[in-house]
Amino acid sequence: MTARIARHRSRTMLAILCSLALTACHAHDPSRSATSGRLAVGDVISHDELVASGATSLRDALVRTRRHFFTPRGRSSINNPPSDAILVFHDGAVMGTLTVLDMLRPTDVRAVRRIGVTETYHRYGRNVSVGGLEVELVIDR
Repeated sequence: MTARIARHRSRTMLAILCSLALTACHAHDPSRSATSGRLAVGDVISHDELVASGATSLRDALVRTRRHFFTPRGRSSINNPPSDAILVFHDGAVMGTLTVLDMLRPTDVRAVRRIGVTETYHRYGRNVSVGGLEVELVIDR
């Protein structure tokens, strides 16, 4: 009888460990990270999605489709607001800050990709606390 109880306990323990491991893997899923304050690598908005938003400026289209792109950081930004603005990049160069998005139409943009702080530094050599947006124009095709 004790051997049967020991097997049952080990199976129960295995089931608990597997469920904890699956929960941890799900919590670490990169596709979910953009909504939790961190940014997912490759979080791209396509031309079709931007145009379908019905907005007249790129900023309005982004607000309608990916409002979290404008969240500078996670929960700590309430206490410590960022000292710099989100940068907009095009073709390897800085276009400016978010005000540039008001001058672009969604129909002129092929894709927009949100990049994090580390990637902004490594790709563009810019040390910012909020990351950036990479804009690819239709004429770049």
